[in-house]
Amino acid sequence: MRVYQTSLPNFHQIDTHDQALLIDQMGSLFSGPLEHCRLLTFVMPANLNRLERERRRLAMSRPHDWERQGLMEEVRIIGALTGENFLKTRHFLIDFNDTVTVADLAYWRVAAGEEFPKLPIAGKYREHGDYLEPVIPRHQEERPASNWFSQLTNLIPRRSREAQYQVDNTRHKCSIMASYQLTRTWNWQRPLMQIIAEAEGPMVICIDVRRIHPERVTASAEFWEGMRLNGNDRQAALSRQEAEEALNQANEAVHHVRILFMVLDKDRDSLRQRAERLRKTSAQFMKLDRMLGYQAAAAHMFGPQAAPSGMPTGHYNALSATVAHMSGMWGMGREQETKGIYVGISAADAVSNHVHYLEWKGNDPFHGIILGRTGKGKTVAAQALAWRMAEQGIQVIMLEPNGHSRRLQALAADSGDVSYHRLSYEDTQLNILDVVYEHETDQLDHVITLLALLLDPLGRQPRHFHNNEIAAIRRALILTYEAYEWEELLTDQTVTPTLTIFCQKLRLVAQQAQTDSFFIAGSQTRPLHSGEFMADAALLLANEIESLYVHGDYAPTFNVTSNLNLRLQKRIVLFDFSRVPPNRRALFYYATLAGINLRVRRYPRKRAIFVDEVHYMTQGAGLMKFLANMVKTVRTFGAAVIMIDQDLEAFIGVAGAQSESMAAGLDVPSGQFILNNVAFVLPFGLKADRAEQLGGHFKGIILSYHVEFLARMGSENEYGKGMALIVYEGKAEMVYFKLRPSEAEALFGS
Repeated sequence: MRVYQTSLPNFHQIDTHDQALLIDQMGSLFSGPLEHCRLLTFVMPANLNRLERERRRLAMSRPHDWERQGLMEEVRIIGALTGENFLKTRHFLIDFNDTVTVADLAYWRVAAGEEFPKLPIAGKYREHGDYLEPVIPRHQEERPASNWFSQLTNLIPRRSREAQYQVDNTRHKCSIMASYQLTRTWNWQRPLMQIIAEAEGPMVICIDVRRIHPERVTASAEFWEGMRLNGNDRQAALSRQEAEEALNQANEAVHHVRILFMVLDKDRDSLRQRAERLRKTSAQFMKLDRMLGYQAAAAHMFGPQAAPSGMPTGHYNALSATVAHMSGMWGMGREQETKGIYVGISAADAVSNHVHYLEWKGNDPFHGIILGRTGKGKTVAAQALAWRMAEQGIQVIMLEPNGHSRRLQALAADSGDVSYHRLSYEDTQLNILDVVYEHETDQLDHVITLLALLLDPLGRQPRHFHNNEIAAIRRALILTYEAYEWEELLTDQTVTPTLTIFCQKLRLVAQQAQTDSFFIAGSQTRPLHSGEFMADAALLLANEIESLYVHGDYAPTFNVTSNLNLRLQKRIVLFDFSRVPPNRRALFYYATLAGINLRVRRYPRKRAIFVDEVHYMTQGAGLMKFLANMVKTVRTFGAAVIMIDQDLEAFIGVAGAQSESMAAGLDVPSGQFILNNVAFVLPFGLKADRAEQLGGHFKGIILSYHVEFLARMGSENEYGKGMALIVYEGKAEMVYFKLRPSEAEALFGS
């Protein structure tokens, strides 16, 4: 005999096709090598004491009062959830004939050795008519073991012997019921999954499966045919038909199946009420005996004994596929995680609720995407998630264009560890020549991207430079930076040359190109053919930049030393772009992120960079590539990027129109790279077509009912604000993003 602790994929997390394949795999196992077995499922209330204890310990480990305050609010929320229906399950397969192999369990994770699982009951029990009662000896001293003593105790009346024991109120009483007839059509959801999900307390389910030899099935068919002809049994025709159908199944075996339920409770009246409710609610799928007088004998069915004695006769002929559907419930249940960033409470879970956490594991990428239409909760969720990260020592940097970060600033005001930067033409000075890369080539590409945005004052589309313009810009930048130490430019923005100097260098490039020669710093003078084209490009660029940004009204903002504070000294750093004109937000977003990227590389620490309305970073291929490269590299320095927008269109454009998206500047391959390298996706309410697009990208993870859930969000009471889907670790779950009281007070209305 062998015992396996097993786990199947959560059936509600895989699509219908994969469910059918998995059921076929299990059906072939039960019709193949497996002869006699038991399937055991333990259903226990999930004890949230451990979770509460771990989160309290985390709160007490934080050095500041403001950190402890928020985490202790979470502890109180967990305490309030203790009385709710939080369940966990464990599933075991007991093979009596040692015929199952590891290959046969290809879809099952074998997590236990040969030892038999310990049942929640142990020790002596006194048998009553419909339940067993745990007892302990009244006197603990050992009596001498002898034949005469044994004979004497047998002569003692039963009532006197029972007087030697007292009820053990520390252990559960149990009531056992067994099926003697299965009805209707069974599948992996009904009825066992509903019974588990609706369990009101501890319970053990046992499916006892014995293969029936074909000769016995033939004999049964003949017997029931005789009974039908004799007219002695009104059910004979159905029984004969059942047996004949079983004989015609070439690929399936016939099994003797009995299903038993052990209901556990410490209160006798509650135990009887639960058992009676179970018996009545299961009536449409199976008939249950209360096992009056057979409690002790039936208890052996939950142990390793192959053939318990004293059990009532009776069986039901089930095919292998039926047994496979019964075992589908193994894919349910979970242990309650205790680590990570608090998200909220699972909703519409197939088994039971649990508190959901996102765990940042070591140096693994923790990049994420938060999606949702306006007013569905994504902004509040992003700010709450940022606050919860900050509580656990993670530096949080947020870029957002609507001014909502003021609420997060108010929430964090008591911490004294928050800096708020409101960018605008009046207050912000931005020098696009600031050095943010260690290598000169990368810096030149960076300035060209910024210059393309700068020379698009109306914000219609970034400037597309032709080759002569690019060559002129790169030559001018080399001349602009050559008089400075590169490390000095990296660390001190006050020495960075301005656009005035850059325009002078552009004119110098034009002069050198007109003389058909060009001087490159650190090298000899080289001939430059067709220099007149570069000269014209350089002069035109110099005139255009000077007219707009050196002598024009933009000069106080762009032809000066930068005053944008990117030192990232506080735990929470907020950048508010609400006063930046929408046509300039792409420029300011990119310049800010580039400076942050430099700080992340040079001063590594655990950081989370939130980018709200990320579509501003998709207005040009260079911006999108920068964002994809940031997602690719910053995790090496302990940072994560969390992007927020309405739907996937910000990353991959409209489905079926990617060519148009590319023409508009969206770099679809970079968007696909970002989507394929995020640890979690948190979508709130979406339009129906956008929900379908999301489901198509995460095929097999986001299922059809998830898509419907996202599309209906906000239209009904049960699908209101705060309801979301979390895609994490290869599966999707519906969650209610539950705020703590202080978060709700500060962040609602964002």
